[in-house]
Amino acid sequence: MKNALRWLSPLLLAVPLSACGGEDPPPFDARENLLTIDDQSPEVPDAIIVASVLAESAGYVVIHDADNEGEPGEPLGSIAVDAGSATELTVELARPLLDQELLYGSLYLSDDDAETFEPNDALLAIDRGEPVRVSFTVSIEVGEIIPALVAEDQIADPINEVVISRAASNVNAWLVIRTDEDGEPADVIGSAPLTAGTYDNVRIALDRDVLDEELLHASLHIDAAPEDAFDAASDIVVMVDDAPVIGSFIVTHPELQPVASISVDDQSLSIEAADSVVIAGAELQGFAGWIAIYADDSGEPGELLASELFPAGELENITIPLDAPLADDATLHARIHQESPADGNFTFDGENGEDPVVIVDEEAVMATFDVTLIDPSAPQLTAEDQLLESLPLHEVTIAELVYDQQGWLVIYDAENTILGAVAVAAEPAVKANIVAALNRDIIHGEELRVVLHNDAAAGDAFDLSADLPVLDATESGIEASFTVELLENSLEARDQSLDVVSTELRIDVVHAGESVILEIFAESDESALLAEAALDYGIHQDIVLTVGRPLEDGETLIAQLFTREEGERVPAEDEDGDPVRVTFDVTVPEGTPAVFFTFSANGLNYRVSAVRPAGFASIVEGGSNADNPAITLFNGWRYGINNIVYSANPLQFGLPDFLSYTVLLSQESGGSYDNDSQINRVADGQRLWFTLSQDLIDAGLNTYRSRKTPALMRGTITTQGAPALPAR
Repeated sequence: MKNALRWLSPLLLAVPLSACGGEDPPPFDARENLLTIDDQSPEVPDAIIVASVLAESAGYVVIHDADNEGEPGEPLGSIAVDAGSATELTVELARPLLDQELLYGSLYLSDDDAETFEPNDALLAIDRGEPVRVSFTVSIEVGEIIPALVAEDQIADPINEVVISRAASNVNAWLVIRTDEDGEPADVIGSAPLTAGTYDNVRIALDRDVLDEELLHASLHIDAAPEDAFDAASDIVVMVDDAPVIGSFIVTHPELQPVASISVDDQSLSIEAADSVVIAGAELQGFAGWIAIYADDSGEPGELLASELFPAGELENITIPLDAPLADDATLHARIHQESPADGNFTFDGENGEDPVVIVDEEAVMATFDVTLIDPSAPQLTAEDQLLESLPLHEVTIAELVYDQQGWLVIYDAENTILGAVAVAAEPAVKANIVAALNRDIIHGEELRVVLHNDAAAGDAFDLSADLPVLDATESGIEASFTVELLENSLEARDQSLDVVSTELRIDVVHAGESVILEIFAESDESALLAEAALDYGIHQDIVLTVGRPLEDGETLIAQLFTREEGERVPAEDEDGDPVRVTFDVTVPEGTPAVFFTFSANGLNYRVSAVRPAGFASIVEGGSNADNPAITLFNGWRYGINNIVYSANPLQFGLPDFLSYTVLLSQESGGSYDNDSQINRVADGQRLWFTLSQDLIDAGLNTYRSRKTPALMRGTITTQGAPALPAR
């Protein structure tokens, strides 16, 4: 810190200080420059009061801390002053002060107006041959803040954040969120740093979504090693009256229409291993849930046969063990239940309200299927007509084989030419969804035949002359025929509301019967390309696209598929020979940002840990692992920020001036453009929205910083015109 003012003349730094205590200073009218700062006990730990200042021209009062040798060190804050006298000035500082800390105040003058004061104009004010600089001491009543937490039951919105109603700490601390285990705090799932002070409505981002009706615990921990992340071993819990500062609360999900689905195929089980069933697919969006298997009772779920808990997400080919093996063929029901309460136990009985059945569109999310028990000693082969939904185009699937010996499944075309052979093992006796690779791609609509052959010499390749077809009791071969089809080009896109960012679209589904290019453009201007994506053959669902400009409310857009022929793009056609093209409308609520940033911290550095849409991640130089990264903003675009370290480091936007900072826009308040209608600043705790107007650019916006640690947590901002859209 003692090198922070190295640009000042060493001779000026070495001259004696003019005292603020002791003898009374001469009256104002006998002095040209004067600064008086008394020893004080600030009401807030990051601001001091300048008793009086007299300046012969415009300048700054600058507050410094003391370096290791007791000399003026790092500038902590400053305030602009006009020519003349002033009293009782409040200077906001870059950090909270320490009890009995020695500080220095200096008066700097400039020949220019204070608003354009530059370091090169710096002149340490002189009065009667001596620099105008004073020393003083602050007394901080650290005991005035009693550590406390108030955590209330709440609806989590979004479901990966919680809000602590009130937090107070007399030291720098961590506010930590833990899961529950038998009524006690368990795993850490979120944390936020707190500078000593009192805070209301602190938002904490969690590592995962909360469970519905989940019990969580909030606690305060002393920050044992500043500038690092929370460490459960060293950052011990804050105690008051020998009791830890902990608040417990229950979080519930917003009352949203649940999204869930389940699909189960009819299946065959060996009579020797009928102790589990397979769920082909299921979706649990936004909640953890149970898949429960029931016996049939007159077409409705009857006796419970199995239940298994799954986290939110998509599931495929899930095997669920039954409580007891099936003894006969049966019709079963698979039903989804919500995990509520979040206790890990399936306690649904239809009356107690626990683990309720999930209802979508007024119907229980359920699938009914048949289970057939088979004798593995009697060979059976099932092949179904199929549509190849993805690459490669040289593989087919055999639905089921019942055979308890080693053998071969051989695929023949309509000309009786062998296209491929796949070896099958003796166990398990019932084999499902066997994939066979062919020696060429499928022809659309062709009929194939699969034949079961024995394996005369285990371990060698298939030999048609030795590995003969397997015959049944009637001396007939075990075989099955099936037809294979390829995808036809098609496209689906629904009207959609862009309520998070106005530069991100979703296309519901694309069936690509060949390699295609998906283009998005506006109906009002088909010459400009808004977005594109190259897609291989296959079914592509929920395609997320970054759009090259903010979309407008009520715009009609066009999605169309193209292919390449001799290097040129030509419209892709559907099975009727028509272009594959759909129109859809977008709704953009007022105030929706074009880009949304998530700010976090790495010690005493900001990080931009996420950018949405991801297609604009490049405007953050260095990406999510860069400390205090440079950020590029576009003129006229609206931006949103979720500053998850807001309580300790609220954001300010502006430009530096010598030893001060002109705040143009603030996350808290105090920015000169905070109330500008064109900027339309909206602040909601740790979230902030604003529009980058031309006035804000003309005012010199070039920096973001933390209000509380501005010397360390700051990065540059580059503003430029909106990027041009490529021509179609």
